[in-house]
Amino acid sequence: MMANQNKKPNADFNLKEITPSIGAKSGITTATDLVEINFFLFVRIVKAKDLPGIRGPNTCEPYVEVKVGGFKMTTICFSRNSNPEWDQVFALEKARIQESSLEIVIKDRILKYDEIVGRVSFSISDIPTRVPTDSSLAPQWYGLEDQKGRKLIGELMVSCWIGTQADEAFPEAWHLDATSINIHNILSTHSQIYLSPRIWCLRINVIQAQDLLFEDRPENSDIFVQATLGSLTFRSKLVNNNKGNPKWNEDMFISVLEPFDQRLFLSVEQGTLKNHKSIGKCVIPVKNADKRLDSSPASAKWHSLERPKIIEVEQNAKVASRLSLRLSLDGGYHIFDEDPHFSSDLNATAKKLWRPSVGVFEMGILNASGLPAMKKGNRTDAYCVAKYGPKWVRTRTIVNSLSPKWNEQYSWDVYDPCTFITIAVFDNGQLQEGHGADGAIDARIGKVRISLSEMITDKLYTYSFPLTVLQPTGLKKMGELQLAFRFCCPSLSNLLKVYELPMLPRLHFANPLSVTQLSGLRKQTIMLLSSRMSKAEPALRREVVSYILDSQESVWSIRRGRVDFERINVVVSGAVALYTQYKKICKWSNPISTLIVYLVLFVVILEPQFVLPAMFFCLILNTILQYPKRPKHLSHVDLQLSHVQTANVDELEEEFDPIPSKFEDNIIRQRYDRLRIIAGRFVSEVGKIATRGEKLGSFLSWQDPTSTLLFMILCLVSGIVTLFLSFRVIVCFWLLYLTRHPIFRSAFPTVLENWVGRMPSKLDSML
Repeated sequence: MMANQNKKPNADFNLKEITPSIGAKSGITTATDLVEINFFLFVRIVKAKDLPGIRGPNTCEPYVEVKVGGFKMTTICFSRNSNPEWDQVFALEKARIQESSLEIVIKDRILKYDEIVGRVSFSISDIPTRVPTDSSLAPQWYGLEDQKGRKLIGELMVSCWIGTQADEAFPEAWHLDATSINIHNILSTHSQIYLSPRIWCLRINVIQAQDLLFEDRPENSDIFVQATLGSLTFRSKLVNNNKGNPKWNEDMFISVLEPFDQRLFLSVEQGTLKNHKSIGKCVIPVKNADKRLDSSPASAKWHSLERPKIIEVEQNAKVASRLSLRLSLDGGYHIFDEDPHFSSDLNATAKKLWRPSVGVFEMGILNASGLPAMKKGNRTDAYCVAKYGPKWVRTRTIVNSLSPKWNEQYSWDVYDPCTFITIAVFDNGQLQEGHGADGAIDARIGKVRISLSEMITDKLYTYSFPLTVLQPTGLKKMGELQLAFRFCCPSLSNLLKVYELPMLPRLHFANPLSVTQLSGLRKQTIMLLSSRMSKAEPALRREVVSYILDSQESVWSIRRGRVDFERINVVVSGAVALYTQYKKICKWSNPISTLIVYLVLFVVILEPQFVLPAMFFCLILNTILQYPKRPKHLSHVDLQLSHVQTANVDELEEEFDPIPSKFEDNIIRQRYDRLRIIAGRFVSEVGKIATRGEKLGSFLSWQDPTSTLLFMILCLVSGIVTLFLSFRVIVCFWLLYLTRHPIFRSAFPTVLENWVGRMPSKLDSML
């Protein structure tokens, strides 16, 4: 019942074009031409001087309250300071202002009921308007007054103006409509831009060790090297101690972030992976590693090992143990942090190896609609996060709105058009009273990906993207996100040059890393980025980074299996269609079509030089015929292909089931039996293809000496015949044989089919 409710068959999951009121529609190009212009009242509270205190000089504990009608917010409070400096900016959307005046009040926390020290008021109609091209408005000193307009001691430096979201003060402004937010949490509502630190691949090539000493000198004990960097630990393979001189020649890879202030701890361990003890240690600063940009190996160095004191005492060793290794920071690789299929950046780590920019991607994050209530009281505090390349952007949090309007515009440099930008919507969970609730997370609402390669350069796109989330109970629509974006490319020739270059840096091909190594580096990178971003102000929390980067690897499921099966069917459908037509021609189902094919074949045989040009022209013609069927919109989630509507609850629960499973034995047994049946069918079909290939290969392997001898005789005869016959004649007779009329065909298999079917295969050797 719950699944049916969440699937919402009446929900619209389609991508829709929208017509927002933005400047780009009318050809205007500005810093805000992709968003709807919103005007804000900005108030900058700079500082105050000579504030009176009831207990003498510097006994005042002042703070400022900015008030416009029912909207108000306070600055931080200083302790015992008559000349405080706040330098805080407040903002309020002009469309929400219904009062005619702005009131700025200085209060003293020591006074009873926070009585006022003085006030300054402005008529909103007199506040000037400025655009970003104008210089910032200089703050001025204003004398303080009481409620009746009488002059008081002290002055306040303030500046007020009407601006837009393009104003440089907008990102740092405290918005007056967030009055319910505690002052300690207000920072987490600000918009912000983050840059990912550069990610280097630390390669540790452990070569060998010399003069190792053992506590009990076992003859056949195994040795391995353990490398520790921060919270990451790696171990080499186990090798024989070789009388204290073991050899590995093995690489270990660790992701490291700039700056290289970490230290690498290396330890030579004796024993098994579960039960071992250290027999030598050394510490190497990561910054001492050689930086390299090509495939040339780093220089090998010997490092002295510090032995445990018990070994030194027992053996009184005078020979120093050493460890030889190559340590390098490889900047020629691109270390993936996103899913490689949806990557937004393909440049190498070292900036020297970056390709020139081919354009700029600009995006306006307009608004969202129909968001679900994520908190009690039918409340959602939504913000957006977008990532492309190393640049992350975060919009401001719109407090307590199910239809938030951000209207913020950002831009990114593009180095490869075959990349994706990811935009996600979250509910801010850090706005509770105090300094944030313990364990509160920013709940995900939905995510959108845009492929830059599908976009026409310099064309404006305005879409409303459905926000969908697949849950164990089914597919759920979480609202819609409205975006305006374009890909500006100043030089088409530079864009075309990119298509002839390899997608990844050269080092990936000169000295490639395995899929396992790249996957391991990506997991480490996500963990390091999550830790680094969570320390920013405002923090980009771990769950946000994890969701944007798709940190959870895709686990096999029945739903995904059906999707992949259909994709394979689509890919091979062309070959299947050709084979079907071939069968019809061979059976003379349509004699006219068969005769036309005969005519074409004879033309090909007589004039073979026209074969390739005809093929290319046919491809061009087919492409032209496909033009009316071209996609009218950018690609988005295909619900029919994804089988999210047809998957039942049990299949979805299995897909979201963690490893190890959380379900009881009976359910796991049923799913395992189902998996065995599906996997058995798949393996059976693949096995048939393998068996057919092995039977064909058996002609040359002498597994069946009689067949191999007959095959050699047949090849000899065929070689002599083809030596004297024209190639055109051979092709002609071969094609005529393949397309012969059904009256010349037999219901029994051909001699060649019978012969291949009798050949041995490796299936004969299987249990």
